[in-house]
Amino acid sequence: MSTRPRRPLPCIPILTAALLMTAGCGSQAASPAPPSPTVAAQAPLPQIEVASSEAVVGKNRFTFGLIKNNHPIQNISRVKTIFYLLHGSSGRVEAVTTASFNYFARDFKHTAENSAATEIGGVFVTYPRFGSTGTWAVQVQLPPKVGGALQPARFSVVSHGFAPAVGTRAIPSHNPTVAQLPLTKLDSARPVYDPEMHRLSIAQALAQHKPLVVLFSTPAFCESRMCGPLTQIVHGVALHYGSRTNFVHIEVYKNAVFSQGYAPTFLQWHLRTEPWIFVIDRRGIIRSEFEGPTSSSEIETALNTVLARG
Repeated sequence: MSTRPRRPLPCIPILTAALLMTAGCGSQAASPAPPSPTVAAQAPLPQIEVASSEAVVGKNRFTFGLIKNNHPIQNISRVKTIFYLLHGSSGRVEAVTTASFNYFARDFKHTAENSAATEIGGVFVTYPRFGSTGTWAVQVQLPPKVGGALQPARFSVVSHGFAPAVGTRAIPSHNPTVAQLPLTKLDSARPVYDPEMHRLSIAQALAQHKPLVVLFSTPAFCESRMCGPLTQIVHGVALHYGSRTNFVHIEVYKNAVFSQGYAPTFLQWHLRTEPWIFVIDRRGIIRSEFEGPTSSSEIETALNTVLARG
């Protein structure tokens, strides 16, 4: 569609060449730059594709995919990740973590709507802490029989992100609800997965002093093609938690029409990619945030933590 506005950032960086296109403890001693593995020409190693759109100083939910022969690897449950802060031609180890494969599409039906999600399957997730801004690299170490150390992938760490940060107060947006607009102007999915998620505005939900999950997604127009599947996941979580928690879905585009541009609430939250999930406590403080593919178990773990705090 030639009328589409250009996005400042892709929804999710490329995870395969044909799919999703524009869809620790630190060591103080200096060490050599992350090594480049020696590989046989007949056995190419997987490549690391960073999926997080940004990394900030402090603790991060860092996601990436492993791509081999243009196909995502889904059969490795855990890998060792080493994060380097780069200085010219050398690098210093700043964090060593374990990344777990987040198989968010495990129970999805193989439909056209879910094709991108089922092909990717999931992403690797880890929670490193970055101590400073600059150019960083992540190296993944696979078991020797699988490939050993992979060629590092570079990324940037900035001081502050565009999305509201964990630990800050949620923005009390007065987004339209079914009391003001028809459901078809609030959600681009057809049919809408969960009309209940359009019953309250974010401001109204915060005023009830219940835990709150806010989902920003656009099922019909999502460039990453992850919004529809993730909306299904959040709907399932909402059914499980019932009245203990409020759930609000924000359509990315005004009146659920692409040509009308971004919805005011999407802009008010300073988002540049989709989908996003925010888990907010009874006091209105953001306690967890998730960008892109997210499993129900991740959301439920964050929500259970908020509920346990009272």
